[in-house]
Amino acid sequence: MVSAAFGFNGKVGLAFLDGRQNSPKYIETLENLLPFAENIGGRNWEYQHDNAPILTSNATKNYLNSKNVTVLEWPLMRPDLNPIENVWGIMSWKVYENGGQFYSVNALKTAIESAWYNLEPEILQTLIMSMEKHVYVILKNSKTFNY
Repeated sequence: MVSAAFGFNGKVGLAFLDGRQNSPKYIETLENLLPFAENIGGRNWEYQHDNAPILTSNATKNYLNSKNVTVLEWPLMRPDLNPIENVWGIMSWKVYENGGQFYSVNALKTAIESAWYNLEPEILQTLIMSMEKHVYVILKNSKTFNY
């Protein structure tokens, strides 16, 4: 599993996570991420993650509350509302372009790192800026918005 974060002003390093993940492991990942949050998200940043149980557990919520982190509301079953999902798609395309195949975990990790570190800042900024319009279109086209 790979974890990453980005904001309008940049991105943080990738975290390759080993083994089955749980709330304590996720909190450990957050410990390494949060010191960089203001640098990449600006002064009034908000955190976005999905509704996986380890991310919404009481332990995780308590940790984020203790750090005064504002978490964006996340509608169920809408991965398209999180810009990082688009980033994973872009990176997957770059990692596997030209029929890329990997015969070792280290080779795959190297390709993932290359794709991440070579992502142009403008792509990330465009993804962030497009979200307001994307949400507007979804709301406009939805007769009922039940989340």
